[in-house]
Amino acid sequence: MKQISSQNSVYKVQALERALDILDSFSFQNRELSLSDVVYRTGLNKTTAKRLISNLTRRGYLKQDPQTKMYQLGMRLFELGGIVFSSFSMRRAAAYPMSNLQSETGATVLLGVQIEDQLVYIDKREGDGMIRIASDIGWRRPLNYGMLGMVLMASLDSKDVMRILKKDPLQAHTAFSITDEDAFSLRLEKIRAQGYVLEKEEAVEGVMGIAAPIRDYTRQVVAALGIALPVGQRNLNQDLDRIAGLVKHTCETISSDMGYLKI
Repeated sequence: MKQISSQNSVYKVQALERALDILDSFSFQNRELSLSDVVYRTGLNKTTAKRLISNLTRRGYLKQDPQTKMYQLGMRLFELGGIVFSSFSMRRAAAYPMSNLQSETGATVLLGVQIEDQLVYIDKREGDGMIRIASDIGWRRPLNYGMLGMVLMASLDSKDVMRILKKDPLQAHTAFSITDEDAFSLRLEKIRAQGYVLEKEEAVEGVMGIAAPIRDYTRQVVAALGIALPVGQRNLNQDLDRIAGLVKHTCETISSDMGYLKI
């Protein structure tokens, strides 16, 4: 590992730099390259280039035509690009509805998506009260965490739920957190049935969350949106149905903008 001195220290990993140089060799004008082309464009020796290309191909970042032996960019890059594009599209579609929901409720509004089996927060509107939710844009948490995580996991089939729970077991974030897998599965069934989740102090003490799913034109759940309210808020229990309705309406509005047709 080599350190480069600059205003902010940057660390260069040689193998990673070389692999990225290989990917950067491709362009709209040069969509197919041979091993010799890659060697010429990167300045790598043939053995090193072949080894790195083999790894990139195995991981799906490159693919090789079995007949011509030429290399192209692989579907894994397309998938990652789709995630980035979807996140940008989602934020655009959700921007006004999120702000409107925050204005109507005074609550913190959070928007999250599933990326690589994790919950990633992609947008946020801060609430008016003293409570601040430590879930900033870009933060990652286990997919089973809190209101947004439960909504996203409720959209998965049972095999994926079990696979994710095996990788990231349920944790007791507060005294009210669900840590039993059977109880968690029943909770997911309830979310599917009622179309939203209401969680009380299961992720953060003193905070209640209400969240619902967002769907796109494929009818699949692509995001979750929720609001965080202080448990001690005046008349909160009497107002829960109205607030839950606002959250669901907001998610339906965003879903419509994402191409979802409720038929």
